[in-house]
Amino acid sequence: MKKLFNSMLLSSAFAISALASSSITVYSVSDDIANIGVKDKQWQNAKEFEILLYPQTTITLNDKNANEINAHNKATKAFVKAVSDGKNIAFKLRWADKTKSIQSSNAFGNTEFADGFAVQFASNYSDPKKLPYIGMGSKDRPVVVYLQKAIEKHFEPNGNGDVETQVNRNNTYAFNSSINTDLENFDAEVEKQALQKYQKAFVSEGFRSMTEIKDDTSKFNSEMNYCSHWFSQNEWEGVIVRSLNDEYATFSKEPFPVAFALWDGEKMGRDGLKNLSTWVVAQFEGIKTQTNFKNEVDYDLPQANIENGESLTKMHCGSCHNYAQTNEAASSYMAPNLSNIGGYSTTPYLIESILEPSAVVVAGYNTNAHSNFAWYYLDENGNRTSAMPAFDYLTQEELNDIVAYLKTLKEEVK
Repeated sequence: MKKLFNSMLLSSAFAISALASSSITVYSVSDDIANIGVKDKQWQNAKEFEILLYPQTTITLNDKNANEINAHNKATKAFVKAVSDGKNIAFKLRWADKTKSIQSSNAFGNTEFADGFAVQFASNYSDPKKLPYIGMGSKDRPVVVYLQKAIEKHFEPNGNGDVETQVNRNNTYAFNSSINTDLENFDAEVEKQALQKYQKAFVSEGFRSMTEIKDDTSKFNSEMNYCSHWFSQNEWEGVIVRSLNDEYATFSKEPFPVAFALWDGEKMGRDGLKNLSTWVVAQFEGIKTQTNFKNEVDYDLPQANIENGESLTKMHCGSCHNYAQTNEAASSYMAPNLSNIGGYSTTPYLIESILEPSAVVVAGYNTNAHSNFAWYYLDENGNRTSAMPAFDYLTQEELNDIVAYLKTLKEEVK
């Protein structure tokens, strides 16, 4: 009976995992897609793939209200298409969202947030078992992230040096100067320079290293469109298109990893408060490859004993990590929360994290506020060393059992 239970649990867990880490096909199109939009014809013949995105619970925001609102978030579905014209590659996402959250240009403080999405690429994926950490990248394993959020037309310092238009029109004292005497001309100038949409690109090699790309070294474009339906659920559509090759990520005809993220403005989503996919393998249409890339990025452990893995996880991990309903001993400040780790982590990543915890170091909370719970220490060269010890004494069987159990830690799909 116990063997039957383990078999059923294992089958159920990996049935969900297979959906979350499925591959997608990049279809070839003949037309230029550098400025492709959500409604353009180039998407017509591209197959749509279902991707699962899980609440990122590794760390939590320092925002009690937001944390309470999102305490019981479920996984969500997104539907993805991909096309390439040989020079550019584009991804189109579609996901359900009951509420249209657009951040206004005069939002103040933590009171208003935007719906949004992002597409992330690994800069180097030559070793599929050593991919960057999902969401932020990791040391010596950079990622490039393209972000689009639903924000009203807005103005921000944009590199032109036009300080006159960086004055809020409500500061009427400014219009008594020789610079701005005509409010109509001022408003027209601001409108001309206003950003039409919020789209940004970042590079990152780990937590607290994310840096915006502000020059033209990454050519990309993005769009979001909200669709209201009286006969079905409301949804967003979003497109991000970038050059096929630049200094941040280069794609040949071989498979490559890509990941996706979604933010819900209605639930105060921003920064790490999002839903996140695992690494998904993208393969170009019609290209036959001999590589075993997809199976190396993520794979099952069919011989593992999940029940034994649960016991071992509680024994070795439960004193520091919170996960699922297990929070008996660990303070939430002690270590990353593992409640959805099975949703957005691959098998190789989990194995590496157990055997080499300093390979990817989650930064943790503000060390000044929680000095007794440092997640890492700096060595003599300034490198982060995880406070977690290496569990390299585990047998291969024990390691596989723990990882198989961790892969079951994920919320159900709403």
